[in-house]
Amino acid sequence: MEEEVNSLPASTADREELLAELLGHDLHAPAEPVMRALLADYERFLGPDDPATISLYDALGHTLYQLGLTPEAEAMHREAHSRSERRNGADDPDTLAYAHNLATAMVMGAGRAEGLALLKRTMECKESVHGPDHTTTLETASVLGAVLFESGAREHGFALLERAYTGYRTTLGEHDLRTLAAGGNLAAAVRTLGHTEEAARLLVVVLSGYVRTLGPDHSLTLGTQERLRRMGWYINIDVQSE
Repeated sequence: MEEEVNSLPASTADREELLAELLGHDLHAPAEPVMRALLADYERFLGPDDPATISLYDALGHTLYQLGLTPEAEAMHREAHSRSERRNGADDPDTLAYAHNLATAMVMGAGRAEGLALLKRTMECKESVHGPDHTTTLETASVLGAVLFESGAREHGFALLERAYTGYRTTLGEHDLRTLAAGGNLAAAVRTLGHTEEAARLLVVVLSGYVRTLGPDHSLTLGTQERLRRMGWYINIDVQSE
């Protein structure tokens, strides 16, 4: 594998460097054609089932989703998943990661029922392969919980959202970005169930985490602050005073 990577032409290395820079600045629109050019190189020089080729299909799916091209994003995630399944098997950790991304794209698009079924299967497989408290299992539990809750299965969905938040806090700590995102999702569910004050208190914890991790002017910090204001809570967190 190392020899194959080193045999890539210099133009491919230049594209890889450019792509890293573009994605590092969240410039998805100019990144898309670079990714497609890289895919052509990888297909030619590494082969269609090389891990780097498969991973780039998945990454292109993320970029297309950021550009609002949901059907195209789903197609790229599906390609990555099918190739990984063929190469590594259905229960391989990489295949399960691609299955999660595909299922998430599907539930965001027109294939909600199929995506929900894939999310359920993926979580079950992740529980078997990684264990119920592994971060990758919690990632799927969080998405599945949100979809179930929005679909009307509130009790089951809420339990998964709560499980994800608690699991992330235990495994990653209360200020990890995944913990904070899960906390925000749980707070939304709590508020939907009519427990506004409880939801606001949880959002205060999330806001505090964003201030410490990202700073007071980050979009996630400001967005959480705005959510609290809409609930009648005007909160300013001063981390230097603690």
